[in-house]
Amino acid sequence: MLFGFLFRTIDEWRDWRRIVSEAPGKIIFHVSDVQPSGTGGGLERHSALDEVETFDDETDNEMG
Repeated sequence: MLFGFLFRTIDEWRDWRRIVSEAPGKIIFHVSDVQPSGTGGGLERHSALDEVETFDDETDNEMG
């Protein structure tokens, strides 16, 4: 699952990090200043892009 957040200023980023770190309850994600070890660093499959299938809406509509 991929989450994305858009911050317009560094102050928005800092405020969001503060709110997340102070939120009560179970932590569902972690914000890190550095890439955690064991992720990236060769684990990506660069050939995966070749396995992506694309579909053309016009072709799909013409077929049925």
